[in-house]
Amino acid sequence: MGESAVAAVAIYHAPAADRRGTPMVALDYDVQRGSRHTLLQNLAGRGWRDPSPVFDGVDDLTSAVLSLRSADGRTLLIEDDTDVLFDVVVVPPHGWLEHVRALGAVGVIAGAGITAAPDWQRQLPRLARESELLGSIATVTFTNASGREDFHAFAYEVVAALRPALPPEAVHDAGFALEDDRPHRAVLEVVDSAVRHRVAVPAQIVDMLQRRATDRTSFGWRDARTLTRLLRKIRTR
Repeated sequence: MGESAVAAVAIYHAPAADRRGTPMVALDYDVQRGSRHTLLQNLAGRGWRDPSPVFDGVDDLTSAVLSLRSADGRTLLIEDDTDVLFDVVVVPPHGWLEHVRALGAVGVIAGAGITAAPDWQRQLPRLARESELLGSIATVTFTNASGREDFHAFAYEVVAALRPALPPEAVHDAGFALEDDRPHRAVLEVVDSAVRHRVAVPAQIVDMLQRRATDRTSFGWRDARTLTRLLRKIRTR
């Protein structure tokens, strides 16, 4: 899916009984008609499910398999365990960001060619019932520019503290992640390597990592869970 062109639109879905509406991101993949079924099969294999109950106002999407991050409130990065699904600027409707920030989560629906029809948002319930859509929940991490700079500084400090005790390949992977503007991945790389090589980590660094894993803003939920699991196995000095 990473090779397919994809557009994203931030929307509100409002069943008749709920005037406030549910914030969503609609992902529209540009694939050949014959590939649509394969696209949906791939999503289903990653935990996405039929979103029809949401559009009927009966149920919500209980699965939480995605992570949505944003440093500026407009450029949204949506990813799962194996792929970046979308990373570009989105212009949300009024109040959408505030609503998503308060919820800490957003519904994500995906399909192929779903935004092409006139009045396409009204067609979503029908497309869902016709098995043309799948949906999931993304947990949300919003940071401002200064918060992003702060996290980069934190990641560099963690990598620098562990560099002398780690094998060269781990240091290389972490350094590449930092250069590629993926400080979260750099932190996970060095902590995972410290666990696997039974490296004793300075107590100050462990304290910093624990705070970041639980502050609900530094990491998306999946990375935070991974870091928390690693910290249970780490040696401290």
